[in-house]
Amino acid sequence: MCRCGEYAMKIKDFTRILEHAVPLEWALPDDPVGLQVGDPEREIRRILPGLEMSTAFLEEAVRLQADFLLVHHPLIFHPLRRLLANNPVQRLTRELVRRDLALYAMHTNFDLHPQGMVPLWARKLGCVRVTPLAAKPQAERLKLVTFVPPEHTDRVREALGRAGAGFIGEYDLCSFTSRGTGTFRGSERSQPFLGRAGAFERAEEDRLEMVLPTSRKGAVIQALFESHPYEEPAYDLYPLEDLRDLRQALWIAEFGRKLSWSEFEKRIVKSLPGLKSLGGVRPDRRRPVRRFAVSTGSGNSLPALVYPLDVDVFLTGEMGYHALWEANENRLNVVTVGHDWSESLFGEAVTALIEPLTREQDLTWLRSR
Repeated sequence: MCRCGEYAMKIKDFTRILEHAVPLEWALPDDPVGLQVGDPEREIRRILPGLEMSTAFLEEAVRLQADFLLVHHPLIFHPLRRLLANNPVQRLTRELVRRDLALYAMHTNFDLHPQGMVPLWARKLGCVRVTPLAAKPQAERLKLVTFVPPEHTDRVREALGRAGAGFIGEYDLCSFTSRGTGTFRGSERSQPFLGRAGAFERAEEDRLEMVLPTSRKGAVIQALFESHPYEEPAYDLYPLEDLRDLRQALWIAEFGRKLSWSEFEKRIVKSLPGLKSLGGVRPDRRRPVRRFAVSTGSGNSLPALVYPLDVDVFLTGEMGYHALWEANENRLNVVTVGHDWSESLFGEAVTALIEPLTREQDLTWLRSR
């Protein structure tokens, strides 16, 4: 699928779009999301999304002449000390560098997105609603406060916005402005924008406040100094706290009516073409299914959150033996489809989310076989 526009994008500009749509800070601690391989200054034209990096995926990328690989599972989880051919992570990393292919990972941050894999899966299952157990987190954020002569406030605000400040949900250039009086006295070596060196001055100023992701701090402060008329702009940065926990990776989905167990299983298999069998435990074989908990990937750490919920079943990618045993003892019906199958909708979901944001650029979104 191609959307031809005016110009190719640099990787750094494309990743800025990705990280506004799916903030890095949504990821669990120590999850190495973001750009893993590539030159931020390089131009790209052909995007290939997929579940994870592998030899087969690399061959597909070469066949399709992709130059940016957008995957769910990161390739590099730990620092690399060497690049040897007999280690799959090191070998694939070396091949990416040799072929000048960029690799970007959206992992646990994408799991939380309201247009991510679980909402898409729920639609394919025929659910009438799906909601996260807890609201998604904001990106790790700061609040910037600076003081600007009123006639320059709009210019500074716009510069900060271009650098990444002032985004709240679907709104940009969000700010708060209040008027007050600032005072200063410059040394004899100063070159004040207002007044004269060595004199005590009073100036009418706007207090300008904007939020920004921590990841954009450097760019925003640079934009402040470049756009502000003062020789020495005053500013403060305040950290803003937010919550990130496992409840945000668990969703509650509902059908419009009760389904028999057989019909529920048939819908699961139909929703993931190619899926042949289901696993899990089913201690309550007579219970119909209408409201259920769902997560992709590994559900091992989630049953304790599911037990108190009024749900008929927990649908997930995989669970270990002991977690399934405990679920059975707690009379929780569990269905597993396999870690990879539960996340096989990543390419479709991420394309639907990001492609509309890039339609003015000369980018081609590819689909692997």
